Amino acid sequence: MKMARPDTFRDGFDYLPARFHQYVDDPDVFIIMAESGDSLVGIALYMFHDDDEALLLKTGRQNPKYDGGGAFRRVSQSVPMVYKDFLLQRCKPTTLYQSVVEGHRTNLHKYLQNYGLWGKDKCKFDTMYFQSDVSAIQSSLASSNTTNLPPLTPYQPPDLHRLLPPAFSAAVLSEGRVFVDWEPYKLSESNMKKFVEAGCYILVDSTEPAAKSFSFGGSYMTPRGRVYHIDIHCKDEALCKAHIINQVKNACSQYRGMITFCIMVIDQALKETVVKYCVESLTLSHLPHDHTYTLYETDLTTVAKAVLGNKAKY
Repeated sequence: MKMARPDTFRDGFDYLPARFHQYVDDPDVFIIMAESGDSLVGIALYMFHDDDEALLLKTGRQNPKYDGGGAFRRVSQSVPMVYKDFLLQRCKPTTLYQSVVEGHRTNLHKYLQNYGLWGKDKCKFDTMYFQSDVSAIQSSLASSNTTNLPPLTPYQPPDLHRLLPPAFSAAVLSEGRVFVDWEPYKLSESNMKKFVEAGCYILVDSTEPAAKSFSFGGSYMTPRGRVYHIDIHCKDEALCKAHIINQVKNACSQYRGMITFCIMVIDQALKETVVKYCVESLTLSHLPHDHTYTLYETDLTTVAKAVLGNKAKY
């Protein structure tokens, strides 16, 4: 797990050490390892979801020993074999191939091209990192004025009737996708049940007949300490603030010590609202690790053509 050293992936706020064994045991997850002799060059983690309607290239890691040593080329060489021997037999004709990456980074353009994802961007979202000690946060919460914020309640299965109407999806979601800790899903009864069983803390407003917002919260340990992710789906500033403060309260009721909050907003217009509210009202420290991510999505035919062409190069 030296691949998850603090100066690499996600600025050291890496979830993989905490979830590695969970992924190994999950029948919907495939971890592909690239080796050179007796050394591990890198790994790629693929995840089936939405009843096999989507295959997500969830993440990858490169052995620091091979930095600048052609590790990407070696992993690229294995792509046709990976699909042929491990993934394609599980895929349906309608299965979509997905990846969530920082598409603006020029060093990722080759990766996107090799997988047939270049030009297939579907939507973007922003993530921001804030940090503080729980005792300091509780002091800020005690003095925060929440009387003007809309009420939220923990999600219950009967709330689903207010989340599934097309009016909610069209007004709030991006491409009909729900993002939970970086992963895109269809909004469905089976997925919501899955999120609840996984221990997500889900909040929803009480608007009828269709809700106007919901959020997901959850925690994991990283090389730099505990991270609590808050994934906000809404387009209203007051609702956004309500989701933040209620998710922060939940985190502080469960944990002690330093917490880093990774706050994701689908509506990029809310980024400034999030930063101002977290810093000025909740007195959280804004860390210099903001990122904009893009969901890329394509069909398997495009992927097959790309990986076969990639194979020909080598």
